[in-house]
Amino acid sequence: MLGISPSMARVVARKFRQAGVPDPQYRKRKPGPVKILNTATDVGAYVLGVLWGTASPSGEGYWVRHRDRWYVDVVREHLGVTACGHESYSRTGNQWRLKIIRAADVVTVRSLLEHHGWTPRKTPERSYPSGNIDDRGFVRAWVELHSSADVARTGRKRMLTPRLRVYGSQPLLDELNQVVAAGVGLPPRKLQRVATGTGETWCLYYTGGSFRAVVDWL
Repeated sequence: MLGISPSMARVVARKFRQAGVPDPQYRKRKPGPVKILNTATDVGAYVLGVLWGTASPSGEGYWVRHRDRWYVDVVREHLGVTACGHESYSRTGNQWRLKIIRAADVVTVRSLLEHHGWTPRKTPERSYPSGNIDDRGFVRAWVELHSSADVARTGRKRMLTPRLRVYGSQPLLDELNQVVAAGVGLPPRKLQRVATGTGETWCLYYTGGSFRAVVDWL
């Protein structure tokens, strides 16, 4: 209707795909091979952790979102996703987004997440992944995505002490707590309920010596 050439139509369609806009014809094309991710390795479990903490369903595909482009690029590289990430602007802060809609890419992500018992990010009770995974790789990704580190005044002398707070749902943190305790050689921590800007969640605290031990282990 616009009177453009077929080659220009392909250029326009490619730019829309790169911006994350669904293209039904592109989705129906012959899919490529499904990527298999070995989550028993450190890298594989790390990528699984990134998906666990950033992915959300969108129609027949998935979104991967984060303020740091690094996490979008990690998913693209290790899962062979053909789409490109793009920066999105909003009043709450800019973020990078990756729209996964190609048939082979969707099957890769879906089979990986379903195999390990994934539930969407806004599900009230999210669990730790099941199956054979490298726990340290997964925990490192989760801590990078869902924690905060600062220096707090603790004890009667109010001494400055490094502090790590890890957030998540209770079932997920229960298992993560045991994994970290076994890896670091410290007793499990007590989960605490905390208020956030969007409601309430659970938190694990590591301060002083435990902070350094956990960071060194990760």
